[in-house]
Amino acid sequence: MRERGRAWIYTLLLMPALFVGGFLGAEGYAALTRTSPPLLNTPLLSLNFSRERLDPTEAFRSALAEVESHFYGAPPPIDKLTYTSISGMLSAIGDPYTRFMDPEAFRRMQEDTTGSFTGIGALLEDAPGGARIVRPLPNSPAVKAGLKPGDIIIAVDGKSLERTALDDAVRMIRGPRFTDVKLTIRREGVEEPFTVTIRRDLVESPTVDVYLEDDANKIYRIWLQNFSEKAPTMLDRALTEIQQNGGRAVILDLRANPGGLLDASIEVVSRFVSGEKVVVSVVGRQGLLERRYTIKGRYRDLQMPMVVLINGGSASASEIVAGALRDHKVAPLIGEDSFGKGLVQTVIPTSQNTAVAITTAKYLTPSGTDLNAKVVDGKRVGGLKPDIEVKNPDDWRMTEEDKARDLQLQKALEVLRERLHATQQGNGILRAQTEVEVNR
Repeated sequence: MRERGRAWIYTLLLMPALFVGGFLGAEGYAALTRTSPPLLNTPLLSLNFSRERLDPTEAFRSALAEVESHFYGAPPPIDKLTYTSISGMLSAIGDPYTRFMDPEAFRRMQEDTTGSFTGIGALLEDAPGGARIVRPLPNSPAVKAGLKPGDIIIAVDGKSLERTALDDAVRMIRGPRFTDVKLTIRREGVEEPFTVTIRRDLVESPTVDVYLEDDANKIYRIWLQNFSEKAPTMLDRALTEIQQNGGRAVILDLRANPGGLLDASIEVVSRFVSGEKVVVSVVGRQGLLERRYTIKGRYRDLQMPMVVLINGGSASASEIVAGALRDHKVAPLIGEDSFGKGLVQTVIPTSQNTAVAITTAKYLTPSGTDLNAKVVDGKRVGGLKPDIEVKNPDDWRMTEEDKARDLQLQKALEVLRERLHATQQGNGILRAQTEVEVNR
């Protein structure tokens, strides 16, 4: 973050939610005017349509004043009208990543990038009829309430999630510390949905988990789950642990990592790439804006083979890291095509605790690969292509319980065993590190 004038600028690499605005079309307006007199009985044809330059502020104020004066019922609150109008304006740009953040959305974005929030402590994903729990976080309210991976939250405080976007579901579940939230759960093997009441608490975002996947050959997996401010420090602790325990090979797992802070991604690459090397090129409307390089003094010199796992959930900052490590021949990529989000949003705080996220540039890997996917014939094409393509089953979940079906992980272990000239296959140990302390 750096201060420009009065605004704090957050450079993010995330997959944000899409806001869509709607408007009454000409046919709809015509249908209304056929059955209703014009507003204030003013003949439409007598209005003077000038070609003066539009004053956006005056146009909004004028429309708002007419709604407040003439709408037959009680109009929505002024903040809702204002936020909706801004979201509609930004949707006209046609960029799914340029968006408006009301105070609640802006607060949640700040929580996500700093690495802590108040809620129940569970990783969620979209599911039919609600939000599926990928896994509860260690020592979280969700664990204490008995929630399990695969549980589907179908209602929050009695409100159905049937037609609710995941981002909105998260907003409903989060809330002030020490307040209660009532979740309705659908669980496989349980005939009827049931309800649990959970007290929200401070939760540390999962950032780094470390697993010993092959005890005989000392092959470790680092699951880096986001690029928050804490990610580089937590990665350092993980690498130190691996080196102290005699690690011989590393799997950097970036699957399901949606991104985070650009600076954090630069820091992560700097741990694995020696010398002053390009991590990413930033290209704007006028061409090359800057090149970001590895940071002096961050290189860890692991002296062990490494591979990177990616899938369709690896986006933005994850793709920058994966692309840089491959281009600098540090590690091959194993798995499936990444998401393809090579655009950067600059988050600029506006008035009264709101903000706008505006797409300001795109990113290229050190070799010049454009990370951003394109839509061709209705299909999304782009992102990083793995060096070794391996698809997991469609119903595979990134949990300890489903590790036996993780074909991508098995391929990564196979590649590293070959690099180590291993004569036998070791067993995985549940966790080399049960929890990475963030306030040590």
